[in-house]
Amino acid sequence: MMKYKLFALLAAILLLAGCNNEDDVLEIFTGKTWKLTYIAAENSHEQYNFWSNDKESEQSFSALKQEGTFIVTFEGTNLNNAVGGTFNAKGINATIDGEWNANGGSHEMSTAKTHVSISERDKLAQAFVTGLQNAIRYGGDDSNLYIYYEDKDGTVKRMNFKAQ
Repeated sequence: MMKYKLFALLAAILLLAGCNNEDDVLEIFTGKTWKLTYIAAENSHEQYNFWSNDKESEQSFSALKQEGTFIVTFEGTNLNNAVGGTFNAKGINATIDGEWNANGGSHEMSTAKTHVSISERDKLAQAFVTGLQNAIRYGGDDSNLYIYYEDKDGTVKRMNFKAQ
């Protein structure tokens, strides 16, 4: 009986030693289209108020509900433990493309060489573009993606996405 307990303990230790706490970054980011649901301050779960009046916010939310707006897709590879690739996004009128990379252990994320086709007038669309240009980290899984970014005023905001 003692040998059995010792064997079970040794097997459990070996199994736990083989665990990896890093995210599968490619599984999270690629192979789907992400639709923005809302943007919040870093530690909040409520839509951040970007607007100066109700009419502006209503227009933003109407555009957010439209199919094909506020979406992003990521393509990428894992090359020498560096995960990244290209992304394509659509606000309301603007298209945004660039390069991205992410670290599954630290959850750091960055974008580079971003190109925005035209300026957005809508405040939520402007924040969406800013978020993609200034990403600093990510969270989530293959159904929900959270991209954190540093805004122009130095605050950290979180874009919340749902897989389509």
